[in-house]
Amino acid sequence: MIQRVNFVERGPYTLTYRDMLLFAGLLCAACIAVHGIFIFRHMLVKNKAARLTRQVQELSIYKEKALAALQIAQTRSTGFIAPLASLFVKMPVWSQALSDISKSMPTQIWFKNIRSSSIGEQSDTRKLEISGGSTSHAAVAQFIKSLEDSKLFKSTMLVNSQKEKTGYSFLINTEVWFPTVDW
Repeated sequence: MIQRVNFVERGPYTLTYRDMLLFAGLLCAACIAVHGIFIFRHMLVKNKAARLTRQVQELSIYKEKALAALQIAQTRSTGFIAPLASLFVKMPVWSQALSDISKSMPTQIWFKNIRSSSIGEQSDTRKLEISGGSTSHAAVAQFIKSLEDSKLFKSTMLVNSQKEKTGYSFLINTEVWFPTVDW
């Protein structure tokens, strides 16, 4: 037999029209609140994007002004401005070179000194002098071989190697190639 449900009746744990309306209203309010949160977040992200775009434009203008000033300074080429201006034109990116060195370095090797010097003003390569110590000659040979295999290093050679109390000391000369960096 089918019984009818009376939504008007009052009693404990009975579902009435008032309870259904209240539940539907709360559900709609929750949906509107969630939608409002998404709209608010969208507005914040949009404002942040606009602010970052303005910063990029300002930095681009600043870069153009600095490059123009640099070109003017290079044309005048006074004694103390030229070396300072050359820093802004082309700087080597050491992170890639140091990353390649650390990846190719055996665990038996440690460095005492790394010295860099310029080969020429317009050259993309720099001379690198690495001095350090090792527990064996084989580790030094392995390190030199891995530097030769790297695409950033060329003309790698062992200049000096001596036996000491703690192992072997060595001196390696190589040239590091840096790709052109635009500022």
